[in-house]
Amino acid sequence: MSIKYGLPGAFCILLAVANTAQADDFPYAKSGFYLGGETGASEFKSGCRDLSVTCEDDDEVYGGFAGYRFNDYFAIESGYHELGEATSWNIDGKKSEISIEGYDLSVLVGMPLSDRWMAYVRGGGLYYDANLIDGGDLFPEQANNAKGWTETAGAGLVFRATDHLQTRLQYQYVNDFGGSDWGRQPDVQAVTLGVLWQFGNVASKPTREPIAEPVNTPAPTPAPEPVEPETKPVHVLSQFDFDSSEVSNTGALNQLIKELASSQAAITITGYADGEGTAEYNMELSKERAEAVKAYLVSKDVSASRITLDWKGETEASSQSPNRADRKAVVSTELPK
Repeated sequence: MSIKYGLPGAFCILLAVANTAQADDFPYAKSGFYLGGETGASEFKSGCRDLSVTCEDDDEVYGGFAGYRFNDYFAIESGYHELGEATSWNIDGKKSEISIEGYDLSVLVGMPLSDRWMAYVRGGGLYYDANLIDGGDLFPEQANNAKGWTETAGAGLVFRATDHLQTRLQYQYVNDFGGSDWGRQPDVQAVTLGVLWQFGNVASKPTREPIAEPVNTPAPTPAPEPVEPETKPVHVLSQFDFDSSEVSNTGALNQLIKELASSQAAITITGYADGEGTAEYNMELSKERAEAVKAYLVSKDVSASRITLDWKGETEASSQSPNRADRKAVVSTELPK
């Protein structure tokens, strides 16, 4: 019997269950070793001789199995299977009997349908021990034994009764087996009901958070946009003596310091020099004048982080040199109107 005759029915059942199964937050052991047993019925194809007048090609089956489940989707399993026997009688009264048992090693691929239900397919190999006995009351018995590997495949449905105890309904097909001198190579399919115990830790049941009732709250009133105060640019001049970076004329600076107390505006101090001397010397002198004004402001509690320095040397000096008006530092900022 080809595997195509048995698998479609099993898949139709699994598909129907998959469409109706619902998740129910059932905790269970998802991985670990498992042990089980099964019993059911088998049916042979080509188990009876072609010219037999009576054929009994179905029988009871039983077996045991053990495996390891890695997760909901993958497991490996090995087991012993007594797959029954098929008996036929020819018109002359000669009896022919075929029996098979064996050990299989299979891979199981799962498809979770819900927390309690899982479908799976399986495939692997079965090492069989099969016997063909011809004879009867009027004929001497002639026994033929055959051993070897053959393919096996199937599908099933698992129900988790508790967190460790499971039941499963399974269809299994065993491909052609027997010796080359048998005159035929039968195959067998079986439907079994099994019980297994899944070892391993049980995942805790997830806690559902209570769903809060929606509360209608009025939209918050938007905060008024801050109004930026109007400001005006302020430039305060500090004059220096010839070839000097000492701050001596502080009247205008002191007035600016009082007004800066109510403002956090940034401050820029730019130093200058006249054209007397070399350009390099005058550049350094303008830097020292800017730094001297900064030091004076900081000494009067103006934050140094507000102050940026710049220096120009003699690059903006007047054409008439030396000119006292070029010996300066200019403090620039923004103050409220």
